[in-house]
Amino acid sequence: MKKLSEYIADKMRIPKDVIMDLPKVSVCGDKEVYIENHKGLLGYTDSEISVKMNDGIMYICGIKLRIVAIDVGRMVINGNFTGIKYEKIGRI
Repeated sequence: MKKLSEYIADKMRIPKDVIMDLPKVSVCGDKEVYIENHKGLLGYTDSEISVKMNDGIMYICGIKLRIVAIDVGRMVINGNFTGIKYEKIGRI
């Protein structure tokens, strides 16, 4: 059964990321990742960046990674990406 917030989003045609506080990730090729609704930075090296999400952790792997912008709920990462993994672990 759908959560009430998901049901409302579907019926009112409101984006789910807005009403359910879900992360929104946009990837531009293998060069840039834009993350909205993150909950903070967990780890940062030039080969892996881990980002806390509402219900898990996102790992961005690559070469020469760097965070070019970060503020409350928004982050932009660039470099040469080799993979992106989302580990769902429940609300954290």
